[in-house]
Amino acid sequence: MPLPGTDTGSTPGFLATTVRLCAGTKVMTEIYESSPARAAWRFLLLTVLCAIMASVVGTFVQKGMFKRAGRNLDGEIGALEVTPDTISFRKEPDTPRRFKLPYIMLEYFPGDTFTSEDFNVGRTSDHGIVILPGGLASWASVNWKGEELFYATLLPASMLHASLSQQKDAGFNPAGTHTEMFSGPGFTETLKKEFAAPKTKGTGGGKSHDEAASTVTVTGSQAADFALSLLTALILVTTFARNFLEIGLLVLLVSLVQYLRASTLPKGIVFRNVLTVMVYSTFPAQIAATLFDAAGGSRFISFQLLFVGIFFAYQLFAFRAVIRKVCPQIDRKDDDFDDSDF
Repeated sequence: MPLPGTDTGSTPGFLATTVRLCAGTKVMTEIYESSPARAAWRFLLLTVLCAIMASVVGTFVQKGMFKRAGRNLDGEIGALEVTPDTISFRKEPDTPRRFKLPYIMLEYFPGDTFTSEDFNVGRTSDHGIVILPGGLASWASVNWKGEELFYATLLPASMLHASLSQQKDAGFNPAGTHTEMFSGPGFTETLKKEFAAPKTKGTGGGKSHDEAASTVTVTGSQAADFALSLLTALILVTTFARNFLEIGLLVLLVSLVQYLRASTLPKGIVFRNVLTVMVYSTFPAQIAATLFDAAGGSRFISFQLLFVGIFFAYQLFAFRAVIRKVCPQIDRKDDDFDDSDF
């Protein structure tokens, strides 16, 4: 069934269109007259698909390193001890520590040692886990218009304890975990308010009998596996948000430029055709840049730079193909360009 407000036509299906777009620009001569609404809907589908592919690829690439990091954590922290009220390390429970794991940062702040200035110092990744006495938070950061935003999942100690001990009567509710978006200061203030404890028992105080009986331990290897599963979800969310916001904004800006100079377009090409071509031109760039970034390529070239390079090159050839179909009478030398080529 066609989408409301779109033309039916003979536009190829979503998967066929995506494959042919990645193979070249010839298919653009068949779909440039289709509805921009249809193109936007398919862009949304592709963004979801790319987010799923990025989470799968990113998890596969990092799995071996997380296994090794888990074994190292066994020696560093001994185990993670979780009670209904607190989370702590077995080894040196009162000492704040920071671990630079593959693709993710793990920070531990016991007692009242957590401050906004100590959080995220020397960051080596856009993903991390913060452990405080009252709970933990997994986070991912996205830069939006010069401001750093955090997508975070907050997990109280009671909820983590109930999950690990599998005590259904403890009130564990999977729906209780929720992902929220915070500004930088807002995130640290929330962590301090929700999970930071004003006092600590100290190394000599020990645990009460009830606490010891209810303590659930998680080894470093198990914690690394847990971190890897959180990373998979974070990659999924942040990849979708980044691709949808950044690519969507770029398409709108470039299309606006084309609209402002619409009088220079060849007869037979209107703005809706330009918008459709622009949206579809993002497909090869989004797939290539997303997979390259998920495989760790961001160490060599950023997602944004790779995407923009592929997108602008592709849309130039796409417009040339469409213009040659609409205006076949135009016959010029290869070096004879004017504004209609762009």
